[in-house]
Amino acid sequence: MDVIRQGARARAIGRRRDACPYPGESRERRAWFEGYDGMTWDAAPRPPHPARLLPSDMRSEFGDGAAVPFPSMTSV
Repeated sequence: MDVIRQGARARAIGRRRDACPYPGESRERRAWFEGYDGMTWDAAPRPPHPARLLPSDMRSEFGDGAAVPFPSMTSV
């Protein structure tokens, strides 16, 4: 029986949430809680680090589309 089904079955038969048999911070424990709670656990998508952006992705503050490496250092 897979771990998600074990969690779902535990809830169906009235077991408490703290009855999970798997150690904390393990993948199995997270899967068991997915089954118990009836929802999946997904990591939130991470935005790219600013250092990994292409120069074409950095726009000037004037909206002209020119690449400006450091918008705060533009001439005044």
